[in-house]
Amino acid sequence: MSDELSYCVAIKPLEFFRSSEHVNVADVHKLAATIADTGVWTTPIPVDRETGIIMDGNHRARAAALLRLRYVPCVLLSYDDARVSVTHWRTGEPFRVDRIYEPILGAGQVLPYKTTRHRFAPALPRTAIELAVLR
Repeated sequence: MSDELSYCVAIKPLEFFRSSEHVNVADVHKLAATIADTGVWTTPIPVDRETGIIMDGNHRARAAALLRLRYVPCVLLSYDDARVSVTHWRTGEPFRVDRIYEPILGAGQVLPYKTTRHRFAPALPRTAIELAVLR
């Protein structure tokens, strides 16, 4: 695989991550229980490398907080990266990135639940990092 298509998994402090959308709290609790049961973190959270805005994985970030993890695996990306595409969750139409940045960075507000859908090509990598390492 060529370097421009591969991803690098980084470990960042939980404070680095900025929520981008509201979550379903019940789903966060279920996910935290599942992660705790397995004892490993398997799905890195893709984030904007400059701002820490979560592209996909708001539930995972909240689950990490519930599990009192200090660090979380992530993939650092940029919205101008050709491997990243963003569409509106319901319509499938392209979603303007400024509509993500403005409320989060400008007003400190997150988008409604399931506003955006991020796709990554190729698919993001999986991990198997023991939770003890992330505490």
